[in-house]
Amino acid sequence: MPVSERDFFIEEFRGVTIVVALPVVSAAGLQAVSRTVDEFGTGDTRFIFVVPSDCVSETATAIGGLAMDGSTAWTGEAVARLWLAIADSECVVIGTDASDVARTAGSVAASVRASKVVLTDPGGGWGTPPRSFADIDVHRERLSRHLAERGLEDFPHAAQEALAGGAYSVNLCRAEDLEFELFTFDGRGTVLTQGRYLHLASLQVDDFPAIETLVAQGVREGVLKRRSRIEIARMAAGGLGARVLRTGHLAGIVGLEVDRYAGTGFGEVSGLITVAEFSGLGAGGLLIDGLMDLCRERGIANLFAVTVSGDAADFFSRRGFSEVGHQDVPAAKWKHYDADRLESARCFLRSVPATPGSVSQST
Repeated sequence: MPVSERDFFIEEFRGVTIVVALPVVSAAGLQAVSRTVDEFGTGDTRFIFVVPSDCVSETATAIGGLAMDGSTAWTGEAVARLWLAIADSECVVIGTDASDVARTAGSVAASVRASKVVLTDPGGGWGTPPRSFADIDVHRERLSRHLAERGLEDFPHAAQEALAGGAYSVNLCRAEDLEFELFTFDGRGTVLTQGRYLHLASLQVDDFPAIETLVAQGVREGVLKRRSRIEIARMAAGGLGARVLRTGHLAGIVGLEVDRYAGTGFGEVSGLITVAEFSGLGAGGLLIDGLMDLCRERGIANLFAVTVSGDAADFFSRRGFSEVGHQDVPAAKWKHYDADRLESARCFLRSVPATPGSVSQST
């Protein structure tokens, strides 16, 4: 795995307690667990592993952890002892009934206010291939049904309890994939969140290398037109980024082009692209909402987008844009426009309401 990713996540989890549920303890799983713990070295990342009672000794030996009995209600004295155990030891292994591992992990996570929880299962994440992210509030019914079909009825409850207790995310993956799930952007499973996982912020000059990489990706995929470095810099200087709350990592970028259309009341969506690894988090919608706010602040009445991508066209339609003709956007858009793209270019237009939350009618 790339060293830069490993270092990124080691820093992300510095000072963090990670709770891992291991309902099935296998040799391959324990090897992955041991490698993952070793990756953090002697830092201040702490682990709590919840396993079937008859696997406590084996697991504790593999990772050098402190064994605890988990067949108790996590209240009062038991919680206090758990706090001391995890404060004094980098790894704690809790044993409980095999059928109660996930629920115990959720309760333990809530009791110590753990920031990260991992629920492991041989089936891996949600879907084939597994989707990268899912908001449990939005997808609760579908997710619960999917997990129930796999005999994992306790997983949704465990995830919700952990998230309500303070975890910023819950990972669903195979035990054998633990190190990939924690140390890479791509991961091997599904990250469950509750509520917004992203926030909107202006792009920074420190983001420029990542922005250039994203734009190049968009050009290769045919989503974005080719831009010079000065054009990318202009877009970035006035652009917005969707960032992962916990890490600040960019999940998507967008620019707002207004100078070319001065005096027309139009602004253009420029360079909108989201990172595939963060699919399902709503980065695109968040960025468009941010552009609408910028347009409102600047007195711009209409926001338009031009694309040659069918997926992008579907996205704009879902976000309240109406498809219009080339003649319905400023003529300046077509000056020096790539002739090879012109025929397949589709235009989408959305009016900007005077106040946030107003119902707008696209024309």
